[in-house]
Amino acid sequence: MKITGSYTIDAPRDQVWSALNDMEVLARIVPGCERLVQTGENEYEGTVKIGIQSIKGSYSGKIRLEDIQPPHHYKLVASGRSSNGVVDGSGSVDLTEQDGKTVLTYGGDAQIGGTLASVGQRLIEGASKQMINQSLKALVEQITARNAPPAPAEPAAPAEPAAPAEPAVPPSNGLAAPAEARAAESATAIAAEVDQARPAFAAVQPTAAAPAQQSLPGFEQRTVVVPDHEQLKPESVVRGVLEDLLKERPWLPWVAIAFLLGVLFGRARRNSW
Repeated sequence: MKITGSYTIDAPRDQVWSALNDMEVLARIVPGCERLVQTGENEYEGTVKIGIQSIKGSYSGKIRLEDIQPPHHYKLVASGRSSNGVVDGSGSVDLTEQDGKTVLTYGGDAQIGGTLASVGQRLIEGASKQMINQSLKALVEQITARNAPPAPAEPAAPAEPAAPAEPAVPPSNGLAAPAEARAAESATAIAAEVDQARPAFAAVQPTAAAPAQQSLPGFEQRTVVVPDHEQLKPESVVRGVLEDLLKERPWLPWVAIAFLLGVLFGRARRNSW
């Protein structure tokens, strides 16, 4: 199965390239992505819940980026596994500047196996293109959110005036001060005896610092867990598909209304006979 297409983004190419290489952005534009982990240099793993036609399932996928040419081209190799099927493929993404905007062109080949293949190539190809379009829409929203000015900070509430300090109450008799002095002397004596009874190694223990743990050579793993309310849900994808369909074919609702009216009038005529 081959998939090709293009999408125009109203943003400079550098911003689009930066967003495409940000894990926080990628995790939020992949439909049904719950978790994205960077396991190596330009290597990712993730968990995606997605449904194609009547087949739904949780897929564990891997993506590797190759032939990276900032800020206009890279190649990706992907594979996904679930109880419903297997998907293996590769593709490329190219960014071209045009009148201050960015034209994103994508293309790739995919091999599908398992129960997923029984759905049919045309249905899967159509659903894949629609999901890609919704992902690119989400990418535009993420870039717009990045460019939005920060919200103004709320003014701090005025501090309440401090309550006046209460005057010290002098002792009622001359015995309070000597009693407090004797209590302080007793506490000091007890502390000195405890210090003398403490083992010698306890005194030097604070000075013996543990050796600093050295970081192991290699890549530091990063993980992005997408909150439920920030995930690109299947219902959002379906809603976006319907919106695109109505934009491309604005006459479609009128055809549906005419069809319903025809059905209603036909039933009314039959009942009158």
